[in-house]
Amino acid sequence: IINHKTIKMKKYIIAFISTFLTTIVASILPGILFYAPKQIEWSQLFPGVVNETPDPLFMLIASVALIILCIVSFDKMGINNIKKGAVTGAWFGALIFTFFGFQFMGVANIVSIEFVLTDIFISSIAGAFQGAAIGWSLGKF
Repeated sequence: IINHKTIKMKKYIIAFISTFLTTIVASILPGILFYAPKQIEWSQLFPGVVNETPDPLFMLIASVALIILCIVSFDKMGINNIKKGAVTGAWFGALIFTFFGFQFMGVANIVSIEFVLTDIFISSIAGAFQGAAIGWSLGKF
C-alpha cells in the first residue's frame, strides 16, 4: 500500500540525489579555482589549525544537512519548478553563507572580507543550481 508519507519520502530521496549530484558538478570549478588555493594558503599560514585539504567526512555531513534543510524548506514553501527553485536557491545560498562568513569573521582572524564576499557570491550561484534541482524534482515527483 502506497500512502502519502511513502510518496513524500520518495520525492525527498529523488530530490536529495538530484541536488547532491548537482552540488558536486556546480562545486568543481569554484573548488579548483577559489577554495582549494585558499585552503592551501591557510594551512600554510596556520599549520595544525587549518587542514591542507578539507576532511571529506565532515564536508559530507555538512552537505547532507544543508541539502535536507533546503529540500524540506522548499517543499514547505511550495517551490515546485526550476525557476522558483533557482531564485529561492540563490537567496538561500546568499543568506546562509552570509551568516557563516560573517560569523566566522567574528570569531577568527583567518578570512578577509574579500573572501567572505566572494564566497557569498559563489554560494548564491551554486545555490541557484541546487535550488533549480530541488524545484525540478519536487515538481516532477
